[in-house]
Formats: sequence, C-alpha cells, structure tokens
Amino acid sequence: MPESRYRMPPLLVAMLLLAIQLAAMQPGTALEAAEYSQSQLQQQIDLFKHGESQRFAPQTVNRAEAYMGAAMLADEQHKQQEHDAALAKAAETIQEARRTASDFRQRFSRLLALNRDADVVNTILASSGRASRNSSAVDRVEAADSELALAIKTHEQGELNQTATYAGKALEAYRQALEGMIPSLARLTASVIGKAANANARQYAPHIYQAAKDKLAELEAFKNGKRGEIPPHPERGLYLARESIHVAEQVKAWRRKRGSHEQLLLKTRQMKLDLAHALGMASHGDAMLTDIPARDLLKAANKLTRELAEERKAHRQELSRMKKEYQQQLQSNLAAQTDAMKQAQQHQVSNIKEAFKAKLERETFEQKRQQRLRKLFKPGEVNILVNLDGSLLIRLVSLKFKSGRSRIDPKHYDMLGRLKEAMDIYQDRNLRIEGHTDNQGGVKSNQILSLKRAEAVRDFLIAAGADGTRLKALGYGEVRPIASNEFARGRAMNRRIDVVINAAK
Repeated sequence: MPESRYRMPPLLVAMLLLAIQLAAMQPGTALEAAEYSQSQLQQQIDLFKHGESQRFAPQTVNRAEAYMGAAMLADEQHKQQEHDAALAKAAETIQEARRTASDFRQRFSRLLALNRDADVVNTILASSGRASRNSSAVDRVEAADSELALAIKTHEQGELNQTATYAGKALEAYRQALEGMIPSLARLTASVIGKAANANARQYAPHIYQAAKDKLAELEAFKNGKRGEIPPHPERGLYLARESIHVAEQVKAWRRKRGSHEQLLLKTRQMKLDLAHALGMASHGDAMLTDIPARDLLKAANKLTRELAEERKAHRQELSRMKKEYQQQLQSNLAAQTDAMKQAQQHQVSNIKEAFKAKLERETFEQKRQQRLRKLFKPGEVNILVNLDGSLLIRLVSLKFKSGRSRIDPKHYDMLGRLKEAMDIYQDRNLRIEGHTDNQGGVKSNQILSLKRAEAVRDFLIAAGADGTRLKALGYGEVRPIASNEFARGRAMNRRIDVVINAAK
C-alpha cells in the first residue's frame, strides 16, 4: 500500500501560492534599473543572469556586468563622476537586456512553445527508453536547438532578417521532431492510462483520469491526421495518467483508514487559517472551530494586491519626480560646466593671443635692434652672426694687432667707438670679448697674448664710457680656430677678436 499523503484542494493551492507571491513582493520590485543603488542594481543583474531570460540576451547582460565592474573600480578610486556614468550605463544595459528578451518572447512565442514541448517529450522518451527507437526525431531536436541558438544570437545583435530565417528553420525542425515523437508518446500515455484503469482511477480519480484520456485523444487525433495542429503540452496526458494512479491509491488509503477524512478537513482548515494570517486577516481560533470561507480569503488577497499596486504606483511616481529633479540638476550642472569650459577656452585663447602678440613684438623689436646694430659698422669692418640661442657674435675682422703685441692701433678707435654704441643698443645684455690666435708659437704664450688683446678691447670700451660690469674678457689662444692654420690666409682668420652679446635672460 502506498504511503498516505495529504493533498490540498487545487483552489486552495492557487490561493496559497498567490498569497506567498504577494507577501514576497516589496515596494520597488517593478522599478526601473536606473533607479537602483549599486548593490540593488547588481542584484537585478544577478537575477536576470540566473533567470530564464538570460538565454535571450547573454552578450548584453555581460556588457552590463562589465559596466558594473567599471563602476566598482571607479568607486575604489574615488572617481565619483566615472562611477555614476558607469552605473548609469549598467542600468541602461540591463534594461536593454530585458527588452531584448521580452521582444524575442513576444515575436517567437510559438517557436518557444514548440521548443519547450520538444525538449520535454524528448526527455520523457529518453527516460522511458523509447528515444533510441526514433533517432531521427532526436536529430531534428538537436538541429532545431542549433537554429534557435542562431536566432537568439542574431536577434540580440539586431539582425532581424537573419533572425526570422533561423527562427523559421527552427520552427519547422521542432514541428517535424514532434511529429516523429508523438506516436511514441501516445503509446506511452496509453500504457500508463491502462495502468490507471487497473488501479480503478475511473472510480477514485474520475476527473483527472478523464482529463488524461482527453489529452490522449488529442494525441491520437494528431497522429491519425484528424488534427492539424500539434496539441499544446503533449506530455500532459502522461502526467495526468500518472497523477490519477497516485490519487486513486491515496483515496483508497483514506477509505481504509478511520479518521482520515476528519484529518483532511482539519488540515485544510489549518491551512486556511495560516493563509488568512499571511494576508493580514483576523484569524483567531483553531482549526477545529474555525473554517474561513474561500471567498473571504480571495477578497483579502485581492485587497492586498490593490494596496501593493497603489503603493508601487506611488513609489514609481516619487521616483519619477526624483529622476526629473535629478535630470534638471544634471542639466544645470552640465550647463555650468559648459560655461566654465567656454570661459576657460576663451581665457586660454586670449592667453595664446597675448603670448603670440608679445612674441611678435619681441621678434620685431629684436629685428629692429639688429638692423640698428648692422648700420653702425661699415662694410668689411665686422661680421655679425645670430646664434640659435639668441646671442649675437660680432667678429671684428678689421681689427689687427702687430705680431706678438696687444696694443690697439689708433686707426681702429673709430670702429671700437661704434662697438660702444652697440653696447648701448643692447643695454639689457652682457658681453664677452674673446681673443683668439693662430698656432704659431707656444700654446701658453698664445693663450696669454689672446687674453691681453681681449683685455685691451675691454679697457678701450670702459675708457669710452661702457659699464665694465657688463664686460668679460677671455683668451682662448689657438684652441678655437675657424680656418686651417696650414695656410697664411687661414692663420690670419684665426687671429681675431670676437665680441659675443649674450642671449637675453
């Protein structure tokens, strides 16, 4: 004899499930993902990822997780703006995933129904050992699963034309697979119904037994070509037949056991009391004295549903208001940032213009000074070179000294006087007077001679009124030639005085 097992009436089961769902619902479960905090948004992503909808938008939910990762990284680095932007993208992306999954379900509801039926029937036949007899149908299910996977992938990518093609192929493959499996399912269902008849289910579970026979009739009608459409949920006849056997055995056990009907009644009453308590109804008393009518339980459940709906509506309205205020504040901040950026750009452009203007003025001023400098000297007296660092070299090519002497010939006084005027033009700069010789004679004596010649020029300029603190005399001797000492002309070029006007500081 099977073990006795209490089973609740179907209406009460439905009401209890409704109450549990209502009790589990909290205000905010229908909120948009963008309204959630980081932890709440992560919970929404996890729920979607581990739910049935994930199969319809796997890449999109992966992108949402990537944005969440970026948000957490920005949070760790205390980058609030990047954190908020990444969080907003995560919320937007998980909503996109939900829309993608919902759209696929709506567009291809028939395909998904056949997918579900084919998988269930295939599993049933495999567990019963009948699948091996119809391997072609199994192959069609696998082929249909592949086409369905391609349809889901292209739909997520927005390639709807290809989606329609793959979905059509999958639909036809599932239909053919079910056509091949339904005869085996019908035979299996008929066999179990026969066992139910032997268990006297016609007497002890008449409604369930008849429902099983009706579902079998649908399968037979389709198998024999009397019904064009594949019956929905073709496995229900088999399940109903099995259930009728169980119920028949249970009822027979109750009939043999004294007090079982009273026990069933008391358990039913207790469940009603528990359900009333969950719904917030006054449920004092015990099951032996109290029997709450089902209509009162349903009325309380409907009331709770309305209250929760109103609370969710009010919460959504409040969130909408807060979101609007946030958007306004965001726009205001954006406008302020834009103005600040414009002002900064204008200031930067103004600084660039000023810098360019100052540079142009400096270059113009310098060009004019160089022009004045060049006009001071006659052709052939000096060579004036402008170095890359901004310094100027005045090579006194007409200044000659007698061999081994450092005394300046009076004929050069006029030219050196004009060199003093050059110092006046460049009053903001210091000068170096550099003496050089050829390689004739000793190195030490040449260095000393070159220094004395440079000092002679310096002393002349000081005597002419130049500021001596701006002048520095240096003797390089023969170490800085500008021409070959192998020839007389080259040696003459190396015996020279260079005056360097230093670059501006």
